[in-house]
Amino acid sequence: MPNIKNMALQGLYRLGVPAILRRLPAPENSMTVLAYHAVTDDPSYALPGIRVTPRLFAQQIAHLVQHYTVVDLADALEQHAQGRPLPPRAVAITFDDGYLDNYTDAFGVLKAHRACATIFTTVDPVLDGGRFWVSWLYEVLLSERPAPALIDEVFGVRPEAGTEAAFNAISGVLNYCPRAEREVLLDRFAERLDPGATPPRMLNVAQMREMQAGGIRFGSHTLSHPILANIDHEERQLELRRSRARLIEALDRDVPLIAYPNGRAIPRNFDASVMADCRAAGYRAAVTSRRGPVTSGADAFAIPRMGVSQMGGIARFAVTLERFRAAARRSGKNGVGA
Repeated sequence: MPNIKNMALQGLYRLGVPAILRRLPAPENSMTVLAYHAVTDDPSYALPGIRVTPRLFAQQIAHLVQHYTVVDLADALEQHAQGRPLPPRAVAITFDDGYLDNYTDAFGVLKAHRACATIFTTVDPVLDGGRFWVSWLYEVLLSERPAPALIDEVFGVRPEAGTEAAFNAISGVLNYCPRAEREVLLDRFAERLDPGATPPRMLNVAQMREMQAGGIRFGSHTLSHPILANIDHEERQLELRRSRARLIEALDRDVPLIAYPNGRAIPRNFDASVMADCRAAGYRAAVTSRRGPVTSGADAFAIPRMGVSQMGGIARFAVTLERFRAAARRSGKNGVGA
């Protein structure tokens, strides 16, 4: 079925359907927020669903600059909150996690096209140079292929065959652990596997400062990438407030935005109490992994986005952008489109 769908999207793209749809108006105060993660040819540390090749990324950014208005997310959300109309075909570019490839493979493309973006960094691994548990786990599973019995022994789950299945099963456990417990389990797993050191995968402060000088903004993705709705209030406060404070100190720049960790596969990764805590921590808006365009009435602490991956190529990207604009037209003034 996915191949049939991609073939249909390719057909629509070749027929010029996205170009025809772009001529249709969308509400003036609507925009689409794109959610990238890794931009790399290396499949070893990021799942296919959150990876885009550098070649495809360059095609996508060229497409955006040619046919849309790329806006700074923080500025656009402030403009939106004030009820001022956004530019036609407004699109904001964001990245989650803070991968090194955002600097090595994406930044040059953005600079060449004079396109701004916001990178939501998982603060502790980025600023301290430690492991980012999400990419580390995937990389170790892919390279070491541990026996199901070992996974069961350490994490208490026995996944189906395959690296992705193992990652999903283990992360399903770790996502619901307090941070200290998660680190203990990962350390125990590392001791049993002895995988050796993995290459650096995350940005550092010098790179972030260079990117900031080149028009890139940074936001928080918490300290350690937990599900904020599933940790206690004290730990949540630490994740929200400390991550913002550390970024402000490192970059000497305000941090008004946060992205809630974990995607649509998690049924409840934020709730009203999380949104209230973000507001109290000094953030002015938060982006989610819920799909949809930003339209009139959108809650500033539940901003939807369009996830981007290499699946379906430029055809899927172009068609999906217009699907989001169509959702904005249907939504009108009734809030966020689906």
